[in-house]
Amino acid sequence: MERKRLGILFMILSCIPYIALFAIPFTSLSASESAVTATVLVVTGETLFAAGGLMAGRSMMERFRNKIIPKRFQRKDRSTHSEE
Repeated sequence: MERKRLGILFMILSCIPYIALFAIPFTSLSASESAVTATVLVVTGETLFAAGGLMAGRSMMERFRNKIIPKRFQRKDRSTHSEE
């Protein structure tokens, strides 16, 4: 159970780098420094989320994805077979 909780914590912590992206325009960084900072923040957020997903397990990732992604954007499973 501890591994699952740590995975959930990582998924929650992955939101922080994305929130920090909004602060970049208000800093005194040059354009190239801002680009590097944004890249590092996005990679960090994605890495934390992926690590959290691996720790939490597939079922937890499915629940998280279903809560985050609206139904209209999710793929519909169609059980029709294409005939050739």
